[in-house]
Formats: sequence, structure tokens, C-alpha cells
Amino acid sequence: MATIGSSDHARLNRIGSHVYWLPPDDTTDRPILGAVVGARGTLIVDAGNSPAHANLLLCELARLGVAPPRYVALTHWHWDHVCGTSASDVPILASRETRRVVAAMAELDWSDQALERRVREGNEIEFCRSMMCAELPDRSGLVIRPPDLSFDGEVALDLGGVTCRMVHVGGDHGADCSVVYVEGDRVMFLGDCLGDDLYHGAPAYTVDRLFPLLDRLLGFGAEWYLEAHDPEPVSAQQMAEDAATLRTIGRTVQRIGRDREAILAALPALLGGPLSEDHCACVDSFLAGLDRAPDVPGSAPAWAC
Repeated sequence: MATIGSSDHARLNRIGSHVYWLPPDDTTDRPILGAVVGARGTLIVDAGNSPAHANLLLCELARLGVAPPRYVALTHWHWDHVCGTSASDVPILASRETRRVVAAMAELDWSDQALERRVREGNEIEFCRSMMCAELPDRSGLVIRPPDLSFDGEVALDLGGVTCRMVHVGGDHGADCSVVYVEGDRVMFLGDCLGDDLYHGAPAYTVDRLFPLLDRLLGFGAEWYLEAHDPEPVSAQQMAEDAATLRTIGRTVQRIGRDREAILAALPALLGGPLSEDHCACVDSFLAGLDRAPDVPGSAPAWAC
């Protein structure tokens, strides 16, 4: 195993024999970008939040002299994962739902005025608008390329000496979310699939979506998980512990109901220690999820429906 983590947002890290990743940068909400390198080509995981972001990865891959990009895989439609799609001309691959929503995004007006209007209407998030304006002050020439290829369920990609499985998993963060699992290396790119729903009021987790997703992700048998906005890979042991914590919080909210103070009083004994800010935020997300209609299809604004 080579380098696991680095504080340099512009330098690739390596994990396993075939997997590289560019660290996230919360200055402008840049997520992890990944590269799975085979003998016949390289799969890029997510296109980044701007052409400049995507080009950082492309330049690093050129510096390493690895096989050229063969596909770009989009884990979901959110702006920070797709606004760099114009940086390369290789085929873009995504789930059928991601392809549909990104095609709608490609037709949107991205001016300051249009973004402000969508925020007022509840079809964009203030945080995303602010980060987009910071990363892309001038969006007059922004081009978002819709995926060329789509799949239902999952698809396997043989890159030469390494096989990736791209699997549609859904979740609260987005009904379209997919993961990329690198067999052999046992590394999984999660994208944001474990995030909460951001587009239907307060951030929300629902037990009915999150718990089956946790079971499914742990069932792959990965040794390392790369979440899009986490600065370091997460080990299988840590992933299992985090999943157990989420389940404990979710079940406690289900059992007690909307009494937040009673939930916060019960959890320290169940979790074996004092509550952190993250624990409290999870409580609030599960509480918000109690009011989420079961037919709300994951996180997507009105223009994408």
C-alpha cells in the first residue's frame, strides 16, 4: 500500500495497486476525484466542480505517465461532481437517472441572476450557490456535458488487469447515486451516497433508505472507502463502526419520536460516550426524515423532476 493521505489538494495519492485519488478541498467544495489505472486505460471517477479542478487530475495522471483516460464515471448529478465534464472528450458514464438529470442541468442558465432565482424558489441551495460562485466566478462559458453512456443496476469495466463495478445504490442524498468498486484492490468510491437529502427542506436521513444502503455497502467487502468530501480514506472497520452509530441514532429517533431532548439524553449511554456535533447533526437529520414523505425520490430539485 502506497501513500494513503496528503494535505496537498493538488497531488495524487495512491491506495492499492491501481487506485489514485485527488484530495478534496473545502475552500470551494471540491470533492475527491479518483482514477483507476489499468493496462488498457484509466477510469476517472467524477468530473470535478470546474474544468480547472478536472485538469488538476488530468495533469497529475499525465505526469505519472499512466494509460490515458478511457471513461469518466459520474457518481451523481450534483454540481461539484459534474461541472468539470468539458475538460476531457472521453465518454462519460453514469446511471440512467444521473444521465437524465445532468442533461437537464446542461440546459440551465448559470448566471448569477438565475442562480439567485433558483435559491429563492428552493431549487438551489445557498451553500452550493456560494461555492459555485467562488470556484467559477465567470460561468458565461460553462459547458456541462451530459453522459454519453448510461446503465441500470450495475456495469463492469475491464481496464486491463483491473475490473471496476459501477453500481447504482440510491440513498437519501440522491436517488441517482452510484458507487465505483475496484475489485482486487478492494477500494470503493462512495461519492456522496451516504449524505442526507438537501433539497426538500432541512437536511434529512430516512431509516428506510439509509439502513439498506449501509448493509449493501458493507456487503461489498471493501477494505477502504473514499467518501467524496472526507480528507482521508475510511477503513472497513471504521466504516462498520460509523454504520453502527448511524443505526443506533436512527433507531433511537424512531423509538422516541420527535422529543429531541429525550433523544439526546438517551444516546450517550447507547453510544458509550458523550455526543459530538456530528452526532447531534445526525439526530436532527433523522428527525427531519420523520416528516419526509415516503414518495420523495431522494434529493433532487423541481427542475430535475
